[in-house]
Amino acid sequence: MGKHPGWGFWLRHLALMPGFNFVLGHRLVRAVCKVPIIGRPMARIGLFMLEMSYSSEVAISAKIGGGFYVPHPFGIVIGSDIAIGRNVMILQNVTLGRRASGDTRTPTIGDGVTIGAGAVVVGPIAIGNNATVAANALVLDDVPKGGRAIGNPARILPPKD
Repeated sequence: MGKHPGWGFWLRHLALMPGFNFVLGHRLVRAVCKVPIIGRPMARIGLFMLEMSYSSEVAISAKIGGGFYVPHPFGIVIGSDIAIGRNVMILQNVTLGRRASGDTRTPTIGDGVTIGAGAVVVGPIAIGNNATVAANALVLDDVPKGGRAIGNPARILPPKD
């Protein structure tokens, strides 16, 4: 059986890794939201504190899988009802959301995806497992499993062989 991390691990991550704090804060807000009566108001306060601390906005309704990694949690916007798979890495200044106000369709991000700094992924598209979205890419079309999205607007490149 694997050894569980000790207090030193947790204290080091809480003190030195803002991305860890950001993800932990979002997960706590989602958990508090489920508490009857006071949960929703408390979650709103927690969400406000996260937004002010990191200048980032992650909707409570965003579904984010385990292993979510955000090394630089600043300027990130993840809209409501976004689905993000497991082991996804998102860098700073990334936007995931709807293409236009009033549109209810959102992107779906697969497992093992990396999204570079400044990328924008909008609309009813799917980013396949293990795909890469390059820095500053504007992604408006599906990216296949293992594919790469590069440029503005993004050109979709096939997986590397």
